[in-house]
Amino acid sequence: MNAFKTIACALAQLITVTGAPRLMRVVVWAALIVSASEAAAQLPAGDTSANAIFRGCKAFVEGRATDTQLYGLGNFCAGIVLGLASVGQQLSPPEIQSCAPAASNAQQLAQVVVGYIEAHPERMREDFKRLTLEAFHDAWPCKSGR
Repeated sequence: MNAFKTIACALAQLITVTGAPRLMRVVVWAALIVSASEAAAQLPAGDTSANAIFRGCKAFVEGRATDTQLYGLGNFCAGIVLGLASVGQQLSPPEIQSCAPAASNAQQLAQVVVGYIEAHPERMREDFKRLTLEAFHDAWPCKSGR
């Protein structure tokens, strides 16, 4: 966090010296605060197992992200499910293709994944993205011809 403080101070001095408008200063400070909170909510050492992400995903589905870490993990989960659902039809092999309803939102997609993982607790050490693909395929397999 020391590097963040140094960068923040340098940017603050630059904005003050250059006489940037007040709105610009507010925008820069808001961006710095958001990036700091996102950094605090990152996954431990790149762990993408269901163990690392599931708690945040479940909190996202239930609308109960009570702290920064859960909030960050919930948003990470939302990004994964939206991204994988959007490319589900183009995936190969067909065993991982999925055709989620176009009107599905992140919370609905995450609910399918949470249910799948809860039904397979022995697989919590596996990659969350892989389990997400399987959950989508089970819930929404593509008809022949995609």
